[in-house]
Amino acid sequence: MAKAKTDNMMNLAQEWMDIQRNYLMSSMQAMQPKDGKAASLNGVMHEELETTREAVERTLALEEKAIDEMRRGTSEMPGVSGMVDMMSEASRNALKMRSQLWQAWFDQMESAQKAAPSTTSK
Repeated sequence: MAKAKTDNMMNLAQEWMDIQRNYLMSSMQAMQPKDGKAASLNGVMHEELETTREAVERTLALEEKAIDEMRRGTSEMPGVSGMVDMMSEASRNALKMRSQLWQAWFDQMESAQKAAPSTTSK
């Protein structure tokens, strides 16, 4: 049973590293010329915003899985279930608040991007 818990946590850590690697690779690709032409600043910003959104959403979902995993891992410990429940709920509430803050930030960035003048070359 302890090996399964360790394996689950290692899988979560691996998934987190995959998210980070994919985010960095996607960010670098957003800046690469496409079809022999340099991307416009607006195009790069749009791709970077979408890449960041995906990484944030995947990371928040992974954090929720980690909360569930830690809760399962400690549920069998005598005398701590009440504390674990309370901390899990507090962690979920904080995660929900961070998710809402990120969504507001993404909405603001999209609005700013739409309002910005085009930087395409003529």
